Amino acid sequence: MTDAPELSVNVSAPTSAFTPAPAVGAAAGSCSGPVKSPIQELLISTLNIPIHLTDRSNKTKADLHMAYAKYVALLAALNLMSKLVTAGTWTHQTVVNDDIIEIFMSSSAYFKNHSKVFTMVDRHPQMKLWLLNADGGPSDYDVWGYKKHTFDVLKAILTPMPPPVDIKGKGKEKVDLDLSSSLVEKRKKKGGEKTAGKKEKKRADYNDKKDKKRGEDSRKASTSKAHLVSK
Repeated sequence: MTDAPELSVNVSAPTSAFTPAPAVGAAAGSCSGPVKSPIQELLISTLNIPIHLTDRSNKTKADLHMAYAKYVALLAALNLMSKLVTAGTWTHQTVVNDDIIEIFMSSSAYFKNHSKVFTMVDRHPQMKLWLLNADGGPSDYDVWGYKKHTFDVLKAILTPMPPPVDIKGKGKEKVDLDLSSSLVEKRKKKGGEKTAGKKEKKRADYNDKKDKKRGEDSRKASTSKAHLVSK
């Protein structure tokens, strides 16, 4: 399902040009939550929105079955409204998305949860059946396990995992996934280079000392020889 389309309707009739049907007003009044405005009651009647889905009381907010049913009905209402506007049969005041969203839920709740999470439901057919409360659908455990039924958990379930990296495939660049191993190897290599450098320095120092000693011995021998000749 896609996110709710934008609506921008230009009409000529003022808000006072309509009177909502008494039956709709009475039914809507039976639902808990914010009082419906005249334009909302007209929208409920015109767009055939089920009255029980307009209940915005706290008891419905934690029910994901109800939340998804509202989301589906909201998309249907927005789609129908768009058709009425295009056909020119909507002759009342301008209607925007929030006017219809607020019939089902608060706009903040919609943009925080419904529009971000329920748009991913099609990726998980079993979860979709569960949310629809369909006959023969999966059990709670089949889709939730022992997790709580919340929007945050649902989002985690529906969010796709990144594909695994194939490091053995032909013609594919091999990727070293073991960073710790790589760091150890680098440290070993660096340590080996340091050790080799130290050995080379020691060897050079030893050779220098050896050459220096040979030179001193040679000079001593020459001095001794010269001394004997002078005698």
